[in-house]
Amino acid sequence: MSSALTVGSNDRVRRDHGRPVRILVVGCGDLSARVLHGLTATSQPRHLALLGRDGEVVVRTANMVSLAATQLGRDCPVDPLVRDLADVPGTAEAIARFDPDIIFSAASRQSWYVISELPADRFARVSAAHFGPWLPMHLDPVLKLMKAVRASGTGAVVVNAAYPDAVHPALAGAGLSPALGIGNVANSVPALRTIAARHLGCAPAEVQPRFVAHHFVSHRISRTGDNGGAAYDLTFWQGGTEVTDRLPVDTMFHSMRTEYRRTGGRQGQLMTAASALGVLEPLATGAEATAHVPGWHGLPGGCPVRITREGTALDLPPRLGERDVAEINRDGQRYDGIARIAEDGLVEFTDESVEIMREELGYNCKQLALADVEEAADELAARYAECCP
Repeated sequence: MSSALTVGSNDRVRRDHGRPVRILVVGCGDLSARVLHGLTATSQPRHLALLGRDGEVVVRTANMVSLAATQLGRDCPVDPLVRDLADVPGTAEAIARFDPDIIFSAASRQSWYVISELPADRFARVSAAHFGPWLPMHLDPVLKLMKAVRASGTGAVVVNAAYPDAVHPALAGAGLSPALGIGNVANSVPALRTIAARHLGCAPAEVQPRFVAHHFVSHRISRTGDNGGAAYDLTFWQGGTEVTDRLPVDTMFHSMRTEYRRTGGRQGQLMTAASALGVLEPLATGAEATAHVPGWHGLPGGCPVRITREGTALDLPPRLGERDVAEINRDGQRYDGIARIAEDGLVEFTDESVEIMREELGYNCKQLALADVEEAADELAARYAECCP
């Protein structure tokens, strides 16, 4: 059905007999709480921890999740770890002490949905710059986390939720890319699978989409019913046989906007949490699964990945290879407002997105180097607070 390519390094979860799998969740927002709660739904021994900078929020969230699990008859402790990611040595020490097998990070300076809560006319103007210019808000905490991960000496598999389509390739040249991302491309797959199953007359579980797409495409299709001109690749398989030619692929995106429309914004993070669990659970249990993953080992955009006890590997249609994935998703990257990401991590934004951010927020950033990420995030946060109170 598909060809598995280069096996990723640092993807094998340590499994010590008699030791529960240990999972560290970083960040105390809505997505982290949803994912933590989902991770307690297991019959296997599992030890969780939550790391964040606000001690009161960390303790309350950790206790809420642990007590909710108890209410459901589960015994799944959640340790509160109070650390600020800006304190890289302190974070490294906390990671080393907890000794996780998997790290899931949802840390961000500003959640992606925040601008969607602006008045409609202001949101339309700001969002015309697309998501790329907001990269510093997501790159800054992930960069600090990955420095702490390396300093801790952990062999944990790192999974990141914050704009992995661009964050991971920006970090790859410095050897700091997380292994896997979640969400984005994955969030579109359940609807595509359901639509295909309806036409094939089978259960959704019998259909295996293979979707290669950048955040721009996956974010757009459920909202507008089209790909906006950006490149993507979409095939469908059933029982090892490609069935793409039996399906109305040209109208599927439209169906996602109409009869299969779903809630977006903050409430829509239920889907993102499900996408995260679709990666974290097979990593934790060792069960084999194919998941759609953005930012696999620093690749731009998203694609299907096979998860096994031995690690992860691209799980692509036979006619596609790793270079094809990169080429398709670099095209989508430009539509998202990022002109290119160099091997050393230097990010260049498109002229159009730079001009919109300058006009709407007074923020002017054409190029972003890793050394300047924190400064850029500070400025962007301040400009947004001034212009969009």
